This record gives sequence, structure tokens and C-alpha cells, in this order.
Amino acid sequence: MDDMTFTLASLELARYNLSAELVIEPGLPSFELRRQRGRTVIAAPVPVELLYGVYDYAERFCGWSFFTPGQDVFSPERVKTLPDDGVIYPAVKPRLKRRGFIQEFPFDHETPVLFDWMAKNKLNYLLVWMKYYDELSPELKEFAAVRGIVIESGHHNFDYWIPGKKYHRDHPEFFAEINGKRIDAGQQKSELLLSEQLCTTNPELRQEIVNNMLAYCEKNPEINTISLNPNDGFGWCECEKCAKFYDKNKKGDFYSLSEHVYKADRIYHDLLGDVAAKLAQQRDDLQLTFFAYINYCSPAPGFKLTDNLAVHLALYWRCINHTIDDPACPVNRHYAQDIRNWVNAKSGGEVNIYEYFMGVNFYFSLPMIHFEEMFREMQWYADNGVDGILTQFHLSHWSVYGMNYALMARAARGEDGAAALDELFAERFGADAAPGREFFRQVKKMLLNMGNCHVPYPYALFSRTCREDFEKLHTLASGLLAGDAESAFRRDLVVWTEYMVRFKTLFDDYHAGRLTETELDGFLEWIAAQKGRVFVNIKKFQMYFGALRECLRTGKQWWHFNLDWEDEYIRKQEKLIF
Repeated sequence: MDDMTFTLASLELARYNLSAELVIEPGLPSFELRRQRGRTVIAAPVPVELLYGVYDYAERFCGWSFFTPGQDVFSPERVKTLPDDGVIYPAVKPRLKRRGFIQEFPFDHETPVLFDWMAKNKLNYLLVWMKYYDELSPELKEFAAVRGIVIESGHHNFDYWIPGKKYHRDHPEFFAEINGKRIDAGQQKSELLLSEQLCTTNPELRQEIVNNMLAYCEKNPEINTISLNPNDGFGWCECEKCAKFYDKNKKGDFYSLSEHVYKADRIYHDLLGDVAAKLAQQRDDLQLTFFAYINYCSPAPGFKLTDNLAVHLALYWRCINHTIDDPACPVNRHYAQDIRNWVNAKSGGEVNIYEYFMGVNFYFSLPMIHFEEMFREMQWYADNGVDGILTQFHLSHWSVYGMNYALMARAARGEDGAAALDELFAERFGADAAPGREFFRQVKKMLLNMGNCHVPYPYALFSRTCREDFEKLHTLASGLLAGDAESAFRRDLVVWTEYMVRFKTLFDDYHAGRLTETELDGFLEWIAAQKGRVFVNIKKFQMYFGALRECLRTGKQWWHFNLDWEDEYIRKQEKLIF
């Protein structure tokens, strides 16, 4: 793709009415922007870095903004006068090798917009569900590849490699045994309860997984990164052979929401090691990725990340009021140790961080402000041997979480935090950069004033804040809109803050015993009526507030999704952390 990428870089210069010379210099660590005798030179070691340099030059010096996907904005007042000679932006080695997104929704008409935005922000990795990758056209695969984007076909996929509908009749032994009985893997799975695993010690099953992987990669020759990840949830096999790999009396950990189940690291990592070795014998060019998550967060004793293995460690329900390496945080310090454990297990493999900069369950469009902290965390990751950072995202969330996505890209790339923040606020708010920054500062101040930690779920936010907190934010957002009534971003901030006022009111009414289903219906109707990039996945809202509706009818106390084990963690966190 190098020639096509070089051509694209040249075309993008013309597209944005830029004049520059593109030069390949293999010795550079990344692109570099220079001025030579009054002319701009973009030098880079490889064509994709030239492409990054074109976009960086356009945005940093030539008045362009690529903040919102699909909306390139030119502001003449942001064009900078350049010197005749000298380096205007030096080559900076990227802090992290892998920088990208985790896509949990199908590809659609906005996919080219996504790939375009990723390249403009120097993101080079996309993890998608296999079922969605299967729908990606050859043209879009090439569109991504030309922009330097590696696509990993994977995510939770035990049921993809060994689908119950195909195997449950002839090979019931492939599926987990629970309470002395093999699960019925042919039945329809609940959207919330996917806790159906495989009999991971079965040698025929392992070979079948390898066979299916090889066939998949032969069918999709552009793929060189695939995954082997358990179905989301618990339900590990309890057959005699599998049971030797765990002790039911040794539970998981409170910080990772797994103390109610036994650890599954040994049973899972034994499978991974075997499958990776078998794959390497036939396709040493393939990389096998896997999750570290919930009750398999750290490497099992003796497990090594060999050349063809890469782990994605999910920082599930992490605290966003502390950096990941803060020893004072009762949650994050354990994840920091998991990171160290995985780095120590590297033997040619890679360690990537699976983040939630848009919150678990889309965080229901509630605030997750982690701006300055990202730059400190990315540096800590780089200093401690981490290879990459990935985060869940959604295009419909750009007004709420777009700042997180843009700053994550800059932090992972290696930019200076203070300069990046100054530039982003200036780009977003122009002459109102100071009040724009103050708005987000007040959001962060509210989160920090809530208490020691903040784990992102609605109960944690609304149980320790006042309605006045959100009304103040709404007033600030309305003031920003008054400064530029045509700004869609500012309009969305007003919608966002009004939503938080409404949510807080509903939350308080419930706990005061005065919430009615009519009020709940009105709240959901208001959400559904909003336009813009604030809300996403209305079905998730309906599911979440359906749990509240059930509690109103039954008298059960409402905490979250009405999953008993999950609710119990919230109750414990309220006592032990907050």
C-alpha cells in the first residue's frame, strides 16, 4: 500500500490547498515539518507518516480542523505565519506503537468517515467484532489499509470460532459442563447473559479452533491479527479435566468485579498457549490477541507472551479520578500491577491497554473528563513497556467524548500535553477558549469533589452530587452557545447538560419515593427526541431504565441493570471506596 499511501498524501495536499514537498527519509522516527527557503517540506520514514505529516501541517499551521469526523473546518484566523527556514515541528517518536479504537457496532455509511478521522489523528489500529468484519467490503478494507489502519478481527468470539448452532448436536463435548451437565449451546443467548464458554481443555476442540482460524485467514488474506476471546461473562467449564485448572475456593478480585467467581486465568491461558503454538507451526505471520479481563486479568504462573501473542488488558470499572499508576487509588493500583505483570511476561509479544474513555455501557453520555491525566498515563505506559492503547468509541458521542478521543490520539502519539490542550480548546472555541476550558474544568471539579474515587456508572455520579452542580454546568454551556449560536458542538453541550439535570432530577425523585412511570416515560421521550452527537444506542437506555421501571413495580431497590452480582459490587464500592 506504500505507493497508494504516498499518492494519497499528495492528493490530500491538493485537497486542502496546501503546498509542500514530500520527502522519504528512512532515518527519522516519524514525520517532520520543515521550512527550507520559504517552502514547506514534509519528511518522513514511510508514506503513512508522510500522510500524517500532511494532516498535521494542515491542522497545526494552515487553519484546518479535523476534530469532528466528516466535518473539515477551515478558519482563516488560525493560519500561522511561518519562517523561511527551520524545523517547525520536529520528528517525535510515537509514545505507543498501537493507537486506536474498539468498534462494537456494524460498519455503515459512516465507516469511510471513521477511517478518514483515524488517519487524520494518527490512529493506526481498529479492533472489531468478527461478525462485523465479515460485512466489510473489499473497497473499505483497502480504504483503511491505504491509511495505515490495521484491523483486528476479533473481540469476544468463542461462539464465532465454535458456533453452538453448528456444533452442539455432533460435539456437545466442545461446550462447558456446568453442574454436571453440558450447556445447550444451540439455544438463543440473552443480550445480557452470554456466559457460555467452551470446554477449553478438549484437544479436539483446540484443533478445531486452529483449523477454523487457518480457514478464516485463508478466506481473508489481508488479515494478520485475529483473537481468541471468551464469550463475555462467566460460566467456565467444570468438567473433571477443566476443573484441575482452577480452585473454586480461590475467587477473583474485588477491583475487577470477579470476587464472586473463581479465577479463570490458568484454564484460559493454557488454551491460548496451545492454540498459539499450533498456529505458529503453520502461519508464523499471524498474531493472536486475547483479553485480560474480569477474572483473568493477570498472566497465569509461567505463562509467556511469545512472538505471536498480544494481550489487551481491559481496565474495567477503573477509577477516572486517579491516574492508573496512582498508589493511593484502591482500584487503579491493582490494574497497574496487572500491567507490570503482563509486561514481565513479555517474551517477544505485546501488551495493549483496552480503555473505556467513553465509559462502560457508553456511560449513558455522562461525564468522563480525563484530559491532562491521559498524557501522564500514556507516558507511564511507554516507560513501563506497554505497546498500545485502544478505547471503545461511537461516532454519535463526539460532542460528549470527542475531546477524549482527540486527546488520547495526541497523548499516545507523543505530543506535549499542555500544548495539545491549548490547541484543542482554541480550535473548539476560538475566542471563547478560556470559557470553554472553564466549562470542562467545572465538570472535572464536580467529579473530583464527589469523593476519593469515581468509577463510571450512573449511581456513583448521582448519589454524590447535587442538582445545583448540573444546573451550574447547564448555565455555563448556555453561555458558550450564546457566544456562537451556530456551533453544533456548543448546542450539543447545552443538550448534554440539560440531560444531566433531568437525569439527576429523576434519580432524586426515585430515591425520595416520588418517581412515577409517567415521569420516566417523559424522560425517555425527551432523550429520543434529541438530535446531534450526544446520545447513542437508545435500546441501551431503554434496557437500563427498564430495570428502573421493574423496580418501581416490584419494590426492589434500583442500582444498575438489576443483575444481582453487579448490584452487589456497587453496594460494596459505596461502602469501601467512596
